[in-house]
Amino acid sequence: KGQQQHQPNINLHQPASTMTAQPADGSDAAAAAVGDADEPKNSEEKSTTSTHWTDEDFESFLRTELQKDPLSEEYPDLFAAAPKLIVEWRRRYRGNPSLWKRIFHKDRVLKEFIEAVPIIDAVQRLVVGSELNDGEKFTIVDLACGRGYLSMLLSELLPPDKVEKLVLVDKQWAMHGMKPTSNHISWTHIYGSLKECEDQSIPCYYETWPIRLNTSKVDLKKSKEIKNMEKRLFTDKGPVILVAVHLCGTLSLRAVELFNNNPEVRFFCLKPCCLPGMVHAKRDEVFQLGDHSFDSKVSLGVSVFCSMQRAHISDKMRRHFAMINYSPAFSPHPLSQYC
Repeated sequence: KGQQQHQPNINLHQPASTMTAQPADGSDAAAAAVGDADEPKNSEEKSTTSTHWTDEDFESFLRTELQKDPLSEEYPDLFAAAPKLIVEWRRRYRGNPSLWKRIFHKDRVLKEFIEAVPIIDAVQRLVVGSELNDGEKFTIVDLACGRGYLSMLLSELLPPDKVEKLVLVDKQWAMHGMKPTSNHISWTHIYGSLKECEDQSIPCYYETWPIRLNTSKVDLKKSKEIKNMEKRLFTDKGPVILVAVHLCGTLSLRAVELFNNNPEVRFFCLKPCCLPGMVHAKRDEVFQLGDHSFDSKVSLGVSVFCSMQRAHISDKMRRHFAMINYSPAFSPHPLSQYC
Protein backbone atom coordinates (compact mmCIF):
# COMPACT_ATOMS: atom_id res chain seq x y z
CA LYS A 1 0.00 0.00 0.00
CA GLY A 2 2.89 2.33 0.74
CA GLN A 3 4.15 1.94 -2.81
CA GLN A 4 0.73 2.64 -4.27
CA GLN A 5 0.61 6.02 -2.56
CA HIS A 6 3.55 7.20 -4.67
CA GLN A 7 1.99 6.17 -7.99
CA PRO A 8 0.34 8.88 -10.11
CA ASN A 9 -3.43 8.73 -10.39
CA ILE A 10 -3.60 7.50 -13.94
CA ASN A 11 -6.28 5.80 -16.00
CA LEU A 12 -4.71 2.49 -17.04
CA HIS A 13 -7.65 1.67 -19.27
CA GLN A 14 -7.57 4.75 -21.47
CA PRO A 15 -5.60 4.51 -24.74
CA ALA A 16 -3.07 7.33 -24.98
CA SER A 17 -4.56 8.88 -28.12
CA THR A 18 -7.99 9.36 -26.51
CA MET A 19 -7.90 12.59 -24.53
CA THR A 20 -11.56 12.93 -23.55
CA ALA A 21 -12.14 12.88 -19.81
CA GLN A 22 -14.36 10.15 -18.43
CA PRO A 23 -17.50 11.04 -16.45
CA ALA A 24 -16.85 11.42 -12.74
CA ASP A 25 -18.80 8.29 -11.89
CA GLY A 26 -17.07 6.18 -14.54
CA SER A 27 -20.34 5.61 -16.38
CA ASP A 28 -20.22 4.75 -20.03
CA ALA A 29 -23.14 3.31 -21.95
CA ALA A 30 -20.85 1.11 -23.98
CA ALA A 31 -19.18 -0.24 -20.85
CA ALA A 32 -22.35 -2.17 -20.13
CA ALA A 33 -21.78 -4.13 -23.34
CA VAL A 34 -22.05 -7.89 -23.62
CA GLY A 35 -19.72 -9.86 -21.41
CA ASP A 36 -19.09 -7.25 -18.72
CA ALA A 37 -20.86 -9.02 -15.88
CA ASP A 38 -17.58 -9.85 -14.15
CA GLU A 39 -15.99 -6.41 -14.53
CA PRO A 40 -14.26 -5.41 -11.28
CA LYS A 41 -15.74 -2.55 -9.31
CA ASN A 42 -12.40 -1.62 -7.71
CA SER A 43 -11.97 2.16 -7.68
CA GLU A 44 -8.30 1.88 -8.69
CA GLU A 45 -9.30 -0.13 -11.76
CA LYS A 46 -11.95 2.46 -12.65
CA SER A 47 -9.80 5.55 -12.34
CA THR A 48 -11.55 8.36 -14.23
CA THR A 49 -8.85 10.99 -14.39
CA SER A 50 -8.13 12.53 -17.80
CA THR A 51 -4.34 12.09 -17.35
CA HIS A 52 -3.01 9.34 -19.62
CA TRP A 53 0.15 7.32 -19.93
CA THR A 54 2.04 7.03 -23.16
CA ASP A 55 2.60 3.53 -24.48
CA GLU A 56 6.18 3.76 -23.25
CA ASP A 57 5.07 4.66 -19.71
CA PHE A 58 2.45 1.93 -19.76
CA GLU A 59 5.01 -0.66 -20.86
CA SER A 60 7.39 0.45 -18.12
CA PHE A 61 4.63 0.16 -15.53
CA LEU A 62 3.78 -3.40 -16.66
CA ARG A 63 7.44 -4.39 -16.62
CA THR A 64 7.83 -3.14 -13.04
CA GLU A 65 4.73 -5.02 -11.90
CA LEU A 66 5.79 -8.27 -13.55
CA GLN A 67 9.32 -8.15 -12.14
CA LYS A 68 7.82 -8.48 -8.66
CA ASP A 69 6.90 -12.09 -9.38
CA PRO A 70 9.52 -14.77 -8.59
CA LEU A 71 8.86 -16.54 -11.90
CA SER A 72 10.42 -13.59 -13.72
CA GLU A 73 13.82 -15.07 -12.84
CA GLU A 74 12.89 -18.48 -14.24
CA TYR A 75 11.34 -17.17 -17.49
CA PRO A 76 13.19 -13.88 -18.11
CA ASP A 77 12.59 -13.76 -21.87
CA LEU A 78 8.83 -14.18 -21.60
CA PHE A 79 8.57 -11.68 -18.76
CA ALA A 80 10.53 -9.23 -20.89
CA ALA A 81 8.26 -9.81 -23.89
CA ALA A 82 4.89 -9.68 -22.08
CA PRO A 83 4.72 -5.88 -21.54
CA LYS A 84 5.32 -5.28 -25.24
CA LEU A 85 2.55 -7.73 -26.17
CA ILE A 86 0.03 -6.09 -23.85
CA VAL A 87 0.96 -2.70 -25.28
CA GLU A 88 0.17 -4.13 -28.71
CA TRP A 89 -3.31 -4.97 -27.43
CA ARG A 90 -3.65 -1.40 -26.20
CA ARG A 91 -2.75 -0.08 -29.64
CA ARG A 92 -5.13 -2.50 -31.32
CA TYR A 93 -8.11 -1.21 -29.32
CA ARG A 94 -7.10 2.45 -29.46
CA GLY A 95 -10.16 4.54 -30.13
CA ASN A 96 -12.41 2.05 -28.33
CA PRO A 97 -11.89 2.85 -24.62
CA SER A 98 -14.90 0.86 -23.41
CA LEU A 99 -13.55 -2.31 -25.05
CA TRP A 100 -10.07 -1.72 -23.64
CA LYS A 101 -11.58 -1.18 -20.20
CA ARG A 102 -13.35 -4.53 -20.50
CA ILE A 103 -10.24 -6.41 -21.65
CA PHE A 104 -7.55 -4.89 -19.49
CA HIS A 105 -7.62 -5.08 -15.72
CA LYS A 106 -4.10 -5.15 -14.37
CA ASP A 107 -4.55 -7.84 -11.76
CA ARG A 108 -6.51 -10.12 -14.08
CA VAL A 109 -4.27 -9.86 -17.14
CA LEU A 110 -0.98 -10.16 -15.26
CA LYS A 111 -2.37 -13.06 -13.22
CA GLU A 112 -3.44 -14.85 -16.42
CA PHE A 113 0.03 -14.41 -17.89
CA ILE A 114 1.94 -15.47 -14.77
CA GLU A 115 -0.17 -18.59 -14.23
CA ALA A 116 0.17 -19.64 -17.88
CA VAL A 117 3.84 -18.76 -18.41
CA PRO A 118 5.16 -22.36 -18.02
CA ILE A 119 2.71 -23.50 -20.70
CA ILE A 120 3.56 -20.54 -22.94
CA ASP A 121 7.24 -21.41 -22.61
CA ALA A 122 6.67 -25.10 -23.38
CA VAL A 123 4.51 -24.37 -26.43
CA GLN A 124 6.94 -21.76 -27.75
CA ARG A 125 9.92 -24.11 -27.43
CA LEU A 126 8.00 -26.91 -29.13
CA VAL A 127 6.79 -24.80 -32.07
CA VAL A 128 10.10 -23.04 -32.70
CA GLY A 129 12.09 -26.27 -32.43
CA SER A 130 9.80 -28.42 -34.61
CA GLU A 131 10.61 -29.40 -38.17
CA LEU A 132 7.33 -29.71 -40.04
CA ASN A 133 6.59 -31.19 -43.45
CA ASP A 134 6.18 -28.83 -46.39
CA GLY A 135 2.97 -26.83 -46.06
CA GLU A 136 2.27 -28.27 -42.60
CA LYS A 137 1.40 -26.00 -39.68
CA PHE A 138 0.24 -26.47 -36.10
CA THR A 139 -3.31 -25.86 -34.96
CA ILE A 140 -3.50 -24.86 -31.30
CA VAL A 141 -6.72 -25.71 -29.46
CA ASP A 142 -7.28 -23.75 -26.25
CA LEU A 143 -9.84 -25.59 -24.10
CA ALA A 144 -12.19 -23.71 -21.73
CA CYS A 145 -10.39 -20.55 -22.81
CA GLY A 146 -12.64 -17.91 -21.25
CA ARG A 147 -11.90 -14.61 -22.98
CA GLY A 148 -8.84 -16.15 -24.57
CA TYR A 149 -5.90 -14.35 -22.94
CA LEU A 150 -3.60 -17.37 -23.38
CA SER A 151 -4.32 -17.61 -27.11
CA MET A 152 -4.01 -13.84 -27.50
CA LEU A 153 -0.51 -14.03 -26.04
CA LEU A 154 0.46 -17.03 -28.15
CA SER A 155 -0.77 -15.29 -31.31
CA GLU A 156 1.64 -12.43 -30.66
CA LEU A 157 4.56 -14.68 -29.63
CA LEU A 158 4.65 -17.65 -31.99
CA PRO A 159 5.98 -17.70 -35.58
CA PRO A 160 3.04 -17.45 -38.05
CA ASP A 161 4.89 -19.62 -40.55
CA LYS A 162 4.52 -22.57 -38.14
CA VAL A 163 1.04 -22.03 -36.70
CA GLU A 164 -2.10 -21.99 -38.85
CA LYS A 165 -4.57 -20.81 -36.22
CA LEU A 166 -5.57 -20.84 -32.57
CA VAL A 167 -9.03 -22.16 -31.75
CA LEU A 168 -10.61 -20.72 -28.59
CA VAL A 169 -12.98 -23.39 -27.23
CA ASP A 170 -15.56 -22.45 -24.59
CA LYS A 171 -19.24 -23.19 -24.03
CA GLN A 172 -19.92 -19.49 -23.36
CA TRP A 173 -19.21 -18.30 -26.90
CA ALA A 174 -22.17 -17.58 -29.15
CA MET A 175 -22.81 -19.81 -32.15
CA HIS A 176 -21.31 -18.49 -35.35
CA GLY A 177 -23.84 -16.34 -37.18
CA MET A 178 -25.52 -15.28 -33.93
CA LYS A 179 -25.19 -11.98 -32.10
CA PRO A 180 -23.85 -12.53 -28.56
CA THR A 181 -26.27 -11.87 -25.72
CA SER A 182 -25.67 -11.13 -22.04
CA ASN A 183 -25.29 -14.91 -21.49
CA HIS A 184 -22.27 -15.11 -23.80
CA ILE A 185 -18.65 -14.05 -23.67
CA SER A 186 -18.32 -11.08 -25.99
CA TRP A 187 -16.07 -11.85 -28.96
CA THR A 188 -15.65 -8.21 -29.97
CA HIS A 189 -11.99 -8.15 -28.90
CA ILE A 190 -11.32 -11.11 -31.21
CA TYR A 191 -13.32 -10.24 -34.32
CA GLY A 192 -14.28 -6.58 -34.04
CA SER A 193 -16.90 -5.74 -36.66
CA LEU A 194 -16.21 -8.92 -38.66
CA LYS A 195 -18.99 -10.60 -36.68
CA GLU A 196 -22.11 -9.23 -35.06
CA CYS A 197 -21.26 -7.28 -31.94
CA GLU A 198 -22.53 -4.42 -29.83
CA ASP A 199 -21.01 -1.76 -32.13
CA GLN A 200 -20.62 -2.52 -35.84
CA SER A 201 -18.83 0.80 -36.42
CA ILE A 202 -15.60 -0.42 -34.79
CA PRO A 203 -12.68 -1.79 -36.85
CA CYS A 204 -12.27 -5.42 -37.84
CA TYR A 205 -9.74 -6.81 -35.36
CA TYR A 206 -9.66 -10.32 -36.80
CA GLU A 207 -7.07 -9.51 -39.46
CA THR A 208 -4.80 -7.70 -37.00
CA TRP A 209 -3.81 -10.84 -35.07
CA PRO A 210 -0.45 -12.23 -36.28
CA ILE A 211 -1.95 -15.73 -36.05
CA ARG A 212 -5.69 -16.12 -36.58
CA LEU A 213 -7.93 -16.51 -33.55
CA ASN A 214 -11.20 -18.41 -34.04
CA THR A 215 -13.86 -19.07 -31.43
CA SER A 216 -15.66 -22.40 -31.10
CA LYS A 217 -18.68 -23.00 -28.90
CA VAL A 218 -18.24 -26.44 -27.31
CA ASP A 219 -19.50 -27.85 -24.02
CA LEU A 220 -16.76 -30.26 -22.95
CA LYS A 221 -19.19 -32.17 -20.75
CA LYS A 222 -21.31 -33.20 -23.76
CA SER A 223 -19.87 -36.14 -25.69
CA LYS A 224 -21.73 -35.29 -28.88
CA GLU A 225 -20.22 -31.81 -28.99
CA ILE A 226 -16.76 -33.23 -28.31
CA LYS A 227 -17.11 -35.69 -31.20
CA ASN A 228 -18.18 -32.91 -33.54
CA MET A 229 -15.18 -30.84 -32.43
CA GLU A 230 -12.84 -33.78 -33.03
CA LYS A 231 -14.10 -34.09 -36.62
CA ARG A 232 -13.70 -30.37 -37.26
CA LEU A 233 -10.36 -29.76 -35.57
CA PHE A 234 -8.47 -33.04 -35.13
CA THR A 235 -9.22 -35.34 -38.07
CA ASP A 236 -6.81 -34.93 -41.01
CA LYS A 237 -5.98 -31.37 -39.97
CA GLY A 238 -2.24 -31.69 -39.38
CA PRO A 239 -0.43 -31.57 -36.03
CA VAL A 240 -2.39 -30.21 -33.07
CA ILE A 241 -1.26 -28.66 -29.80
CA LEU A 242 -3.81 -28.98 -27.00
CA VAL A 243 -3.64 -26.51 -24.12
CA ALA A 244 -5.95 -26.45 -21.12
CA VAL A 245 -5.53 -23.98 -18.26
CA HIS A 246 -7.80 -23.81 -15.19
CA LEU A 247 -10.10 -26.65 -16.16
CA CYS A 248 -12.51 -27.36 -13.32
CA GLY A 249 -13.63 -30.72 -11.96
CA THR A 250 -14.08 -33.45 -14.54
CA LEU A 251 -13.17 -31.14 -17.44
CA SER A 252 -9.53 -32.13 -16.91
CA LEU A 253 -10.53 -35.77 -17.48
CA ARG A 254 -12.27 -34.81 -20.72
CA ALA A 255 -9.12 -33.02 -21.85
CA VAL A 256 -6.98 -36.10 -21.15
CA GLU A 257 -9.46 -38.23 -23.12
CA LEU A 258 -9.18 -35.83 -26.05
CA PHE A 259 -5.43 -36.26 -25.99
CA ASN A 260 -5.60 -40.05 -25.73
CA ASN A 261 -8.19 -40.40 -28.51
CA ASN A 262 -6.55 -38.15 -31.09
CA PRO A 263 -3.06 -39.09 -32.33
CA GLU A 264 -2.90 -35.77 -34.22
CA VAL A 265 -2.27 -34.07 -30.87
CA ARG A 266 1.50 -33.61 -30.87
CA PHE A 267 1.71 -31.96 -27.48
CA PHE A 268 -0.65 -31.56 -24.51
CA CYS A 269 -0.42 -29.06 -21.64
CA LEU A 270 -2.89 -29.36 -18.76
CA LYS A 271 -3.14 -27.17 -15.68
CA PRO A 272 -6.25 -28.14 -13.68
CA CYS A 273 -8.06 -25.53 -11.61
CA CYS A 274 -9.77 -27.92 -9.19
CA LEU A 275 -10.19 -31.68 -9.17
CA PRO A 276 -13.52 -33.56 -9.18
CA GLY A 277 -15.46 -32.79 -6.02
CA MET A 278 -17.53 -34.47 -3.31
CA VAL A 279 -20.49 -35.44 -5.50
CA HIS A 280 -18.38 -38.00 -7.41
CA ALA A 281 -16.99 -39.51 -4.19
CA LYS A 282 -20.51 -39.94 -2.79
CA ARG A 283 -21.43 -41.89 -5.91
CA ASP A 284 -18.38 -44.14 -5.45
CA GLU A 285 -17.29 -43.31 -9.00
CA VAL A 286 -14.08 -44.66 -10.49
CA PHE A 287 -12.47 -42.56 -13.21
CA GLN A 288 -11.00 -44.44 -16.16
CA LEU A 289 -8.36 -42.96 -18.48
CA GLY A 290 -7.02 -45.46 -20.98
CA ASP A 291 -5.52 -48.29 -18.91
CA HIS A 292 -5.35 -46.13 -15.80
CA SER A 293 -8.12 -45.86 -13.22
CA PHE A 294 -8.45 -44.18 -9.83
CA ASP A 295 -11.12 -43.78 -7.21
CA SER A 296 -12.89 -40.41 -7.10
CA LYS A 297 -12.18 -40.28 -3.35
CA VAL A 298 -8.46 -40.00 -4.18
CA SER A 299 -9.01 -36.93 -6.34
CA LEU A 300 -11.21 -35.45 -3.62
CA GLY A 301 -8.39 -35.80 -1.12
CA VAL A 302 -5.94 -34.09 -3.45
CA SER A 303 -8.49 -31.33 -4.14
CA VAL A 304 -8.96 -30.67 -0.41
CA PHE A 305 -5.20 -30.67 0.06
CA CYS A 306 -4.67 -28.20 -2.77
CA SER A 307 -7.12 -25.79 -1.15
CA MET A 308 -5.05 -25.61 2.05
CA GLN A 309 -2.94 -22.55 2.62
CA ARG A 310 0.59 -23.11 1.41
CA ALA A 311 2.07 -22.00 4.74
CA HIS A 312 0.36 -24.93 6.50
CA ILE A 313 1.74 -27.62 4.18
CA SER A 314 4.50 -29.79 5.60
CA ASP A 315 7.68 -30.45 3.62
CA LYS A 316 6.75 -34.13 3.37
CA MET A 317 3.37 -33.31 1.84
CA ARG A 318 4.95 -30.77 -0.49
CA ARG A 319 7.19 -33.48 -1.93
CA HIS A 320 4.29 -35.90 -2.23
CA PHE A 321 2.12 -33.52 -4.19
CA ALA A 322 4.90 -31.66 -6.00
CA MET A 323 4.05 -30.49 -9.51
CA ILE A 324 5.88 -32.59 -12.06
CA ASN A 325 7.97 -30.65 -14.58
CA TYR A 326 8.60 -32.29 -17.91
CA SER A 327 10.03 -31.31 -21.25
CA PRO A 328 8.07 -31.39 -24.53
CA ALA A 329 8.21 -34.86 -26.02
CA PHE A 330 6.62 -36.62 -28.95
CA SER A 331 5.73 -39.72 -26.97
CA PRO A 332 3.25 -42.22 -28.42
CA HIS A 333 -0.30 -42.47 -27.14
CA PRO A 334 -1.91 -43.34 -24.80
CA LEU A 335 -0.88 -40.90 -22.13
CA SER A 336 1.35 -42.91 -19.80
CA GLN A 337 0.81 -40.84 -16.68
CA TYR A 338 -1.88 -38.60 -15.31
CA CYS A 339 -1.33 -36.19 -12.45
